[in-house]
Parts: sequence; C-alpha cells; structure tokens
Amino acid sequence: MSMDSSTSSVSSPSSGIGTTPGSSDSVLPVFINPYTSINIKTHIPIELDLWLPNYNKWNAFFTAMCGKFGFLGHIDGTITSRPTDPTWNQPDACVRSWMYGSISDGVLDLAMAPDQTARALYTAIRDLFQANQEPRAVILNQEFVSLSQGDLPIEAYASQLKQTADALRDVGHPILDRQLVLNLLNGIKPRLANTADIIANMRPLLTFTEAANMLRLKELCLANDNKVASNTALTASMMAACTSASCRSTSSPASQPRGRGKGKGKGGNGGSGGRRKQQQQQPG
Repeated sequence: MSMDSSTSSVSSPSSGIGTTPGSSDSVLPVFINPYTSINIKTHIPIELDLWLPNYNKWNAFFTAMCGKFGFLGHIDGTITSRPTDPTWNQPDACVRSWMYGSISDGVLDLAMAPDQTARALYTAIRDLFQANQEPRAVILNQEFVSLSQGDLPIEAYASQLKQTADALRDVGHPILDRQLVLNLLNGIKPRLANTADIIANMRPLLTFTEAANMLRLKELCLANDNKVASNTALTASMMAACTSASCRSTSSPASQPRGRGKGKGKGGNGGSGGRRKQQQQQPG
C-alpha cells in the first residue's frame, strides 16, 4: 500500500509539475518555462561563421529572438547579473545555449570562457568580428571595387556585391546604396551595357535592388532571344537539308522508269529498218 501511494505521488513528465515522494504536506510544484525547449534553428536559420560576412544578419536574428522572449537585458547589460538567483540564472543559461547552437565551432572556440554570462559571451563574439577593423576594411574594399560579373548570372553577381558591402559595414565602413549601384553597373557583361547606360542616366538613380532586377530582366530577355534564334536556325537547316537531291521523293516523274517507251522506240525503229532492207533486196 505504501508503494502505491509513493508511486502515485509523482506526476508524469508531460504535466510539467512534479511532487516529492512522502507526505502530502511536502508537495513542491516544478514549472517548466516554454523557452527552455526551443529549437534554435527555427528562429535563427543561419550559422555565424568567421569566414562568412554574416555577423549583422546573425545579430539581427539573435537580438530579435531575445526581444521576443524578453531577454534583451541579458545581452545589452541593462539587467544586473545575479548568478545565485534562479529567476535570473535560468534565462541567462538559456540565452547562452541559444548562442552555442547558432555559431560555428571556430567562433565558439575563440569566444567561449569558463563561468561566462550571456552578456560576456555576446560581447566576446561582437569583439571577435569587430577586431582589426581597418586592415580588414582595406582588404574588403579592394575586393569590392574589383568584383565583376564574369560568367556569373546577374543574381549571383549582385549577391556577391551585397555580401562584400555588408562585410564592410561590419567593420565600420558602410557602402552607400548609390555607390553599390554604380559598382554593379561597372562590372557587368558588355551585352548588358545598353541597359547599364539607361540605369546610369535615370534621375533619381534606381536603388540597388531595382537596378539588379532590371538587369536580371534584360538578361532573361537576351537568353530567350538566343533560344528563339537557335530554334529558328535549326528549323532552317532542316528545311534546307530536305530540299537537297538526297531527300527528293522517289515517286517524282523524273525518277520513273522508261523501259516501255524505249522498247517501243526500239521496236518501231527495228520494224522500219527491216522494211527498208527488204525493199533494197527486191529486183528493180
């Protein structure tokens, strides 16, 4: 009987509330906060990496998530740390686990430290991407001005430009949208030069997104024209091949056998020749 009572005093894990075995006076409710079971990938679909210019994007996702659950104070310093207070310690540990699950091992190895608060980890990550800003800005700026379309479609070329501009902004050297548009036009293929001239002469100048979309539309039109021209040339070559002597129908009059006519002619010529021979043999 005592075993039954002690077993029934423990609730199932799915209820979120547990009790302590023993007397009914020692029941202690346990509350499970909903943010402790969050899948970080559903809120931050990218991974922060040292070799990708995605810090600003990751930071936007991460701060939005912390704000959604009311935890911005754990990373911006507006909440005083209280390591011995469970009401502060549990959310802080949760924010740290979100960072652990959304950054690469390389970033984590450089930013992680023992007994670290969420704010300390967040600050270490920020400083890691903002260190040595001037040397990185020089390298990124050289890459930015030397980018060209090459064999890339407009969409991929514009994406490369935007990523490099974002990386420059991360190190304190933001690129104006106007400058981004001009650099886009400067590196495109010659076949898009007419469209680039139109965009460059527009007042006001198109935004980077509008210019990229206009060039992409022109690229699609040119690709369609090339496809139509190729199909037309193929059809013309097939028609030209069918009009050659090897494709003429065998039922045409020029190809009909002439055995009967020739036989008739031979027979007629043979008959008249025989009569002339007989006339020559008769006496005068």
